[in-house]
Amino acid sequence: MNRDQIVVGDQLVVGVIAPWLGRDLGWLTSIDARLHVIDGREDGSARDSLLGDADVLLVGYPVPRVLAAKAPRLRWVHHTQAGASNLHASDLWSSDVLLTSSRGHVATVAIAEYVLAGAFHFARGMYEATAGGEARGFGENRAADHLRVLHGATMGVIGLGGIGREVGRLARAVGMRVVAIRRSAVATQRNVDGVTLLLPPDRLLELVAQSDVIAVCAQLTEETRGMVDHSVFDVMQRHAILINVARGEIVDEEAMVLAIREGRLRGAVLDVYDGELDGCPPRPELSELPQIVLTPHISGRGDPGGAESARALFTENMRRFLAGRTMINVIDRRRGY
Repeated sequence: MNRDQIVVGDQLVVGVIAPWLGRDLGWLTSIDARLHVIDGREDGSARDSLLGDADVLLVGYPVPRVLAAKAPRLRWVHHTQAGASNLHASDLWSSDVLLTSSRGHVATVAIAEYVLAGAFHFARGMYEATAGGEARGFGENRAADHLRVLHGATMGVIGLGGIGREVGRLARAVGMRVVAIRRSAVATQRNVDGVTLLLPPDRLLELVAQSDVIAVCAQLTEETRGMVDHSVFDVMQRHAILINVARGEIVDEEAMVLAIREGRLRGAVLDVYDGELDGCPPRPELSELPQIVLTPHISGRGDPGGAESARALFTENMRRFLAGRTMINVIDRRRGY
């Protein structure tokens, strides 16, 4: 939609389909007197009635697959999550409705802490104490040969966005060197955005080969789908740890499982898996192999300020929308996020 064509009348109907933001919607009504807020967080006919009247939608996860077709007045949808891939399966993606996301504004600290926790889990031997659920005697030193300190090690960040930058900040705080790739980087840069080395995406193998921990933080696009493939696992250090907090489809899980079974990957911590967005169960190896820690998409949880951050971003974008100003995190469908 052309931003110049957006004209706000006397009243703007805002629908909310984001349960995790809480039941109190008073913060929305305080943004501007022209807003009429409708709670559409329940399924069924009540939601369909809401969609028919809505000019704007505030949508959480999961994103309903049919929204645009039910909302002829819809002009803008804001997604409370960082990942735009949640919208790809919705008819919003093929519509001309303006889309914005919460990329870089929600749960960055929580997700970065999850990455560091995963790194410590394998580097400092917690894995050895829990693998197989067996009680181990204090006299055994089976983990000793695998222990590493993260201080002085290299954190490789695939996708230097809001989450990736926070991962880098925490990694530096424990003494790690940080290298990263970013889609927009066209040449190698040193000591920028808090990383020692920033590489363009076509130098992914170079990043992986020098990294002790690899954190996947990129958006899912056609360019990133399956990018962590056999060629990537072939150049990883044998003690490397892979942590995916982005989307499961970015990692070739067959290649990952093979690398683990052949001893070419120390371990993997996955908060996502291939097929998750489609409601498919994870492949059995992700739960069966002791070198893999699979969690149910919880890396962004536990931040008491998360909902407040989401509300603050939407509030700022609403004010910009009402004033006809440039908005934050407008999604570029051609880019994928």
